[in-house]
Amino acid sequence: MSKGIVKLTEQQASALVHDDLDGAGPCLMNEGLTLTDLAATNVVPNARILMAELDGKGAKLTAKGNLNRKLVESLVDRFQWQGYPAERIRDMNKVINEDDYTPALYLHAVLKLGGLARTEKGSLKLTKKGKALLPEEAAGKLQAVLLRTTFTRYNPAFLDRYEMKEIFSWQISLILYLIDQFNDDWRPADALMRSVTIPCKEAEGARTPDTPWRTFEARVLRYLRWFGLIEEKQAAANDDWFQPKLYRKTALYSRMLTFQV
Repeated sequence: MSKGIVKLTEQQASALVHDDLDGAGPCLMNEGLTLTDLAATNVVPNARILMAELDGKGAKLTAKGNLNRKLVESLVDRFQWQGYPAERIRDMNKVINEDDYTPALYLHAVLKLGGLARTEKGSLKLTKKGKALLPEEAAGKLQAVLLRTTFTRYNPAFLDRYEMKEIFSWQISLILYLIDQFNDDWRPADALMRSVTIPCKEAEGARTPDTPWRTFEARVLRYLRWFGLIEEKQAAANDDWFQPKLYRKTALYSRMLTFQV
């Protein structure tokens, strides 16, 4: 449904808001997706590359606990991550550290938070859980674990510089449900945010009018796009970068996420 109103009882809304995405609440994740199903996404195919590096002896960390430069530079060449082409990353950085390559920075954090990797004697190694999710046949489970970790344990503000307090994580299951209901057609981030979030005083009192929807774009839509659940396009036919981008859910969205409301 792209238009209309979704009516929820107080009990239904409360169940969505308090959902931990653990399968016990309204949002259910399909863990049976195959690696082929996820081939065009960003997170799982590239996470498996990094996880393979961490298997066995693991990867040496720097004194500050970051992925070592040699590994990061190899990931830049091997990753296929939308928005982060190797040529551009190398043009912008004479040497490439973890902080210079957002996909590596994100995956390092989310793998540890999800219990798939741990630091041991100066190296980052896969845990037993990580090893179990590395085989190709576990791709669907890996997608579910990393998506759940991203929205329930990871700090979605970590990769942006917006000063607005985080207001989306606590209502993420409701947001996901309403995107499923409303977002079949292309919508700009501001209109989509108004359709799928509960208004908060932090958003209403933002320093600039565009801060709330740009924060929504960075802390919700960015990650959904990485997982292949949202797609984006430029609003202007001439690819005018000053025009807001448009978003809609992908076919994978309803294959992965279902809701018992």
